[in-house]
Amino acid sequence: MEIVVDSWEIECCAPPPVVGERSSWRVLFVPSVDHRLATEHEWSVLAHDPEPRLSRDGITAAWGGGGDGRPEPGLRRLHGYLSGAAHVVPPDLAPLTGPVRRVRVLSEEFVPEDGRLVRVPGTFRTEEVDRSPRWFATPNPVPVTPEPARSEWVAHTPLRPADRSPEPRWAAVQPGAGRHETGIVIDLEVPG
Repeated sequence: MEIVVDSWEIECCAPPPVVGERSSWRVLFVPSVDHRLATEHEWSVLAHDPEPRLSRDGITAAWGGGGDGRPEPGLRRLHGYLSGAAHVVPPDLAPLTGPVRRVRVLSEEFVPEDGRLVRVPGTFRTEEVDRSPRWFATPNPVPVTPEPARSEWVAHTPLRPADRSPEPRWAAVQPGAGRHETGIVIDLEVPG
Protein backbone atom coordinates (compact mmCIF):
# COMPACT_ATOMS: atom_id res chain seq x y z
CA MET A 1 0.00 0.00 0.00
CA GLU A 2 1.55 3.33 -1.07
CA ILE A 3 1.25 6.09 1.50
CA VAL A 4 2.45 9.65 0.85
CA VAL A 5 3.79 11.48 3.94
CA ASP A 6 4.50 15.23 3.84
CA SER A 7 7.95 16.28 5.04
CA TRP A 8 6.60 18.38 7.94
CA GLU A 9 4.93 15.32 9.50
CA ILE A 10 8.34 13.68 9.96
CA GLU A 11 10.28 16.88 10.71
CA CYS A 12 7.83 17.64 13.50
CA CYS A 13 7.65 14.39 15.37
CA ALA A 14 6.60 11.28 13.43
CA PRO A 15 9.23 8.51 13.44
CA PRO A 16 11.06 8.31 10.08
CA PRO A 17 10.13 4.99 8.40
CA VAL A 18 12.92 2.46 7.77
CA VAL A 19 12.81 -0.36 5.21
CA GLY A 20 12.21 -3.68 7.00
CA GLU A 21 10.85 -2.11 10.19
CA ARG A 22 7.21 -1.76 11.24
CA SER A 23 5.52 1.59 10.80
CA SER A 24 2.04 2.90 11.69
CA TRP A 25 0.09 5.67 9.97
CA ARG A 26 -3.44 6.95 10.12
CA VAL A 27 -4.41 7.63 6.53
CA LEU A 28 -6.51 10.20 4.77
CA PHE A 29 -7.78 9.71 1.23
CA VAL A 30 -6.88 12.91 -0.64
CA PRO A 31 -8.85 13.32 -3.87
CA SER A 32 -6.63 14.41 -6.75
CA VAL A 33 -6.48 14.07 -10.51
CA ASP A 34 -3.06 15.70 -10.90
CA HIS A 35 -0.91 14.29 -8.05
CA ARG A 36 1.77 12.06 -9.58
CA LEU A 37 0.96 9.19 -7.20
CA ALA A 38 -2.83 9.39 -7.48
CA THR A 39 -4.64 6.26 -8.66
CA GLU A 40 -8.26 5.29 -9.19
CA HIS A 41 -9.91 2.56 -7.10
CA GLU A 42 -13.36 1.52 -6.04
CA TRP A 43 -14.02 2.47 -2.42
CA SER A 44 -16.88 1.69 -0.09
CA VAL A 45 -17.86 5.10 1.30
CA LEU A 46 -19.40 5.04 4.77
CA ALA A 47 -21.26 7.92 6.37
CA HIS A 48 -19.32 9.18 9.38
CA ASP A 49 -19.25 12.47 11.26
CA PRO A 50 -17.51 14.82 10.57
CA GLU A 51 -16.01 13.23 7.42
CA PRO A 52 -16.88 10.03 5.52
CA ARG A 53 -14.75 6.90 5.92
CA LEU A 54 -13.53 4.98 2.90
CA SER A 55 -12.79 1.28 2.92
CA ARG A 56 -11.16 -1.13 0.45
CA ASP A 57 -8.84 -4.14 0.61
CA GLY A 58 -8.95 -4.24 4.41
CA ILE A 59 -7.94 -0.61 4.98
CA THR A 60 -9.95 2.32 6.26
CA ALA A 61 -9.15 5.94 5.47
CA ALA A 62 -10.79 9.19 6.48
CA TRP A 63 -11.92 11.59 3.75
CA GLY A 64 -9.18 14.20 3.38
CA GLY A 65 -10.77 16.44 0.76
CA GLY A 66 -12.84 18.71 2.97
CA GLY A 67 -16.36 19.57 1.86
CA ASP A 68 -15.53 19.87 -1.83
CA GLY A 69 -16.55 16.74 -3.72
CA ARG A 70 -17.32 14.75 -0.57
CA PRO A 71 -18.65 11.40 -1.85
CA GLU A 72 -22.06 10.05 -0.94
CA PRO A 73 -22.24 6.69 0.88
CA GLY A 74 -22.03 3.58 -1.31
CA LEU A 75 -19.52 2.10 -3.77
CA ARG A 76 -17.64 4.89 -5.55
CA ARG A 77 -14.73 5.03 -8.01
CA LEU A 78 -12.43 7.71 -6.63
CA HIS A 79 -9.14 9.13 -7.93
CA GLY A 80 -6.58 10.22 -5.34
CA TYR A 81 -3.88 9.02 -2.96
CA LEU A 82 -3.44 7.98 0.66
CA SER A 83 -1.73 10.54 2.89
CA GLY A 84 -0.09 9.32 6.10
CA ALA A 85 -0.74 11.59 9.04
CA ALA A 86 0.40 11.87 12.62
CA HIS A 87 -1.53 15.11 13.20
CA VAL A 88 -5.01 16.41 12.46
CA VAL A 89 -6.61 13.00 12.02
CA PRO A 90 -9.77 11.70 13.63
CA PRO A 91 -8.77 10.17 16.98
CA ASP A 92 -10.96 7.10 16.38
CA LEU A 93 -9.31 6.25 13.03
CA ALA A 94 -7.33 3.02 13.38
CA PRO A 95 -3.76 3.20 12.03
CA LEU A 96 -2.41 1.02 9.24
CA THR A 97 0.53 -0.93 10.61
CA GLY A 98 2.98 -3.20 8.86
CA PRO A 99 6.55 -3.65 7.68
CA VAL A 100 7.95 -0.99 5.36
CA ARG A 101 8.90 -2.56 2.03
CA ARG A 102 10.16 0.58 0.27
CA VAL A 103 10.86 4.27 0.98
CA ARG A 104 11.21 6.95 -1.69
CA VAL A 105 11.98 10.63 -1.12
CA LEU A 106 9.78 12.94 -3.21
CA SER A 107 11.18 16.17 -4.64
CA GLU A 108 10.15 18.94 -7.03
CA GLU A 109 11.58 22.20 -8.33
CA PHE A 110 9.99 25.43 -7.09
CA VAL A 111 10.33 28.97 -8.47
CA PRO A 112 9.09 32.32 -7.13
CA GLU A 113 5.92 33.68 -8.70
CA ASP A 114 3.81 36.55 -7.40
CA GLY A 115 5.51 36.51 -3.99
CA ARG A 116 5.22 32.77 -3.39
CA LEU A 117 6.91 29.55 -4.48
CA VAL A 118 5.18 27.43 -7.13
CA ARG A 119 5.92 23.95 -8.47
CA VAL A 120 7.66 23.64 -11.83
CA PRO A 121 5.70 21.17 -13.99
CA GLY A 122 7.63 18.08 -15.04
CA THR A 123 10.21 18.22 -12.21
CA PHE A 124 8.70 15.57 -9.89
CA ARG A 125 11.29 12.95 -8.88
CA THR A 126 11.60 10.06 -6.47
CA GLU A 127 14.79 8.70 -4.94
CA GLU A 128 14.91 5.25 -3.36
CA VAL A 129 16.40 5.23 0.17
CA ASP A 130 16.71 2.71 3.02
CA ARG A 131 15.27 5.11 5.58
CA SER A 132 13.37 8.36 5.54
CA PRO A 133 15.37 11.45 6.41
CA ARG A 134 14.43 13.29 9.62
CA TRP A 135 15.11 16.64 7.90
CA PHE A 136 14.31 17.32 4.25
CA ALA A 137 16.34 19.41 1.80
CA THR A 138 15.15 22.98 1.37
CA PRO A 139 17.45 25.01 -0.89
CA ASN A 140 18.68 28.50 -0.22
CA PRO A 141 16.89 29.18 3.07
CA VAL A 142 16.60 32.88 3.80
CA PRO A 143 16.48 33.88 7.51
CA VAL A 144 13.37 35.84 8.40
CA THR A 145 13.79 38.73 10.83
CA PRO A 146 12.04 39.72 12.87
CA GLU A 147 10.66 36.25 13.35
CA PRO A 148 6.99 36.18 12.33
CA ALA A 149 4.34 34.68 14.56
CA ARG A 150 3.08 32.44 11.76
CA SER A 151 3.50 32.02 8.02
CA GLU A 152 2.68 29.37 5.44
CA TRP A 153 6.26 29.27 4.17
CA VAL A 154 8.26 29.98 7.29
CA ALA A 155 9.82 26.99 9.01
CA HIS A 156 11.96 26.57 12.08
CA THR A 157 15.09 24.90 10.80
CA PRO A 158 18.04 23.51 12.75
CA LEU A 159 21.26 25.33 11.89
CA ARG A 160 24.55 23.74 12.90
CA PRO A 161 27.16 26.17 14.19
CA ALA A 162 30.59 26.25 12.56
CA ASP A 163 32.08 24.22 15.42
CA ARG A 164 29.77 21.29 14.42
CA SER A 165 28.25 21.13 17.85
CA PRO A 166 25.67 18.33 17.99
CA GLU A 167 23.11 20.75 19.42
CA PRO A 168 21.39 22.74 16.66
CA ARG A 169 20.40 26.38 16.92
CA TRP A 170 16.96 27.16 15.55
CA ALA A 171 16.11 29.97 13.16
CA ALA A 172 13.02 31.07 11.27
CA VAL A 173 13.72 30.70 7.57
CA GLN A 174 11.81 31.10 4.34
CA PRO A 175 12.60 28.50 1.64
CA GLY A 176 14.20 29.71 -1.56
CA ALA A 177 13.79 28.59 -5.15
CA GLY A 178 15.23 25.24 -6.22
CA ARG A 179 14.65 21.52 -5.64
CA HIS A 180 12.70 20.82 -2.45
CA GLU A 181 12.27 17.42 -0.83
CA THR A 182 8.53 17.53 -0.17
CA GLY A 183 8.07 14.23 1.63
CA ILE A 184 8.22 10.49 1.14
CA VAL A 185 6.15 7.67 -0.22
CA ILE A 186 6.30 4.43 1.73
CA ASP A 187 5.18 1.03 0.55
CA LEU A 188 3.62 -0.48 3.64
CA GLU A 189 2.69 -4.16 3.75
CA VAL A 190 -0.76 -4.36 5.30
CA PRO A 191 -3.05 -7.36 5.74
CA GLY A 192 -5.85 -7.53 3.23
